[in-house]
Amino acid sequence: MKATTTLIFGLCLMAGSLWAAEEEEGHEIYRILQKGYIEVAGKTNFFDFKGEATRQEGELLEEHGLYTGRLTLRFKDLKFDLPMVEDVLNKPGYMDATTYPTIVVDLDHFKPAEQPKKVVGEIEMHGVKRPLEISTHFQYIPPVVKVTGQFTIQQSEFDVKPYRAGLMKVKDDLEVKFKVFFCETYTENKDNKISAQTAAKLLAEDNITVLMEQGFFGCAEIKNKQLRTP
Repeated sequence: MKATTTLIFGLCLMAGSLWAAEEEEGHEIYRILQKGYIEVAGKTNFFDFKGEATRQEGELLEEHGLYTGRLTLRFKDLKFDLPMVEDVLNKPGYMDATTYPTIVVDLDHFKPAEQPKKVVGEIEMHGVKRPLEISTHFQYIPPVVKVTGQFTIQQSEFDVKPYRAGLMKVKDDLEVKFKVFFCETYTENKDNKISAQTAAKLLAEDNITVLMEQGFFGCAEIKNKQLRTP
């Protein structure tokens, strides 16, 4: 019994040490704000087309000074300038958006404060994953990480045969552009302050209201919709 008690006590000490180390290292979660857009554009041999989604899903996780992120686009949220495109997306022989409803982009280990011009990661579409390089422009305005970027994908690399009907055919390349905002939800540094100038800039340029309340360091949209406190 004594040995068991000693073992449990030792495990508790170890767990406590690991927890303390994690707290000391610290990490932050940035959740997405519905203020930006994702655009998908393509071409046929007769005309161009594009669709835009103003709803996104995603978050950033900061650990040890490095950030990883995920951005999810649902085909059903894309509103195209040509109605027929939405119908084509659902065709089983083409994008088959009913079976594969999302495009998922994972961003790998970057530092927003360094404003990287390119970020590497991985994209999953139509059940296939490929490495990805994204041209990016960052604005790191704590508590907000604002990212604009673009990349091009070839449908055939994801086992999607470019659609064609009669003489009309869709070209293989699709261009994806986006502007997204990630907002920090909590901070361990409760002395962190947001300047009036920064708050005014975010409100005027991007309609983002910054909020600090009892240690909460983030945006009103997240506070009101996702993280209500008792």
